Amino acid sequence: MAYYSREEQPESRSWKRESQKVALNASTGGAGPLPIITTLLADPINVVSTGIDVSDFRRPNILLTFTGIVNLPLGISVTLNFQIFRSTDDGAAPVGSTYTFSTLVNVLESEAFSFQFFDTNLEPNNYTYTVQLNTNSIIDITPGLTITNATLSALAVDQQI
Repeated sequence: MAYYSREEQPESRSWKRESQKVALNASTGGAGPLPIITTLLADPINVVSTGIDVSDFRRPNILLTFTGIVNLPLGISVTLNFQIFRSTDDGAAPVGSTYTFSTLVNVLESEAFSFQFFDTNLEPNNYTYTVQLNTNSIIDITPGLTITNATLSALAVDQQI
């Protein structure tokens, strides 16, 4: 990517092209088949994670995009709460809000589910992002839910202005 800046010169005007750093990475994953869950889970369930190295950026901004397919058995009632965690050498912390998928199914079906999060004001570092099912997710009536084709992509741009 590039942007152009205009520099005034005594006798003419010229455009100068300045480069902008960009990084992209993506990973796939999934979860399941999951049992009936009507109480809090002991631990969150990892769905997918990806890493991105922006240690040579000055002011990185990272756009995360999660997409997946939730495969639902007949007669299931489900509320899945997804959370993004950002990890560095200093540990992991949740970022963004909770993203909820909720439905009551009368027939066997699959539904696409996606969300995005823009992580800004970051320090240059090597980050790992993980999408997890929160411990307060509920799968009732019928076991067997799966999350397939889960993809987490990270697009980083160095904000130079």
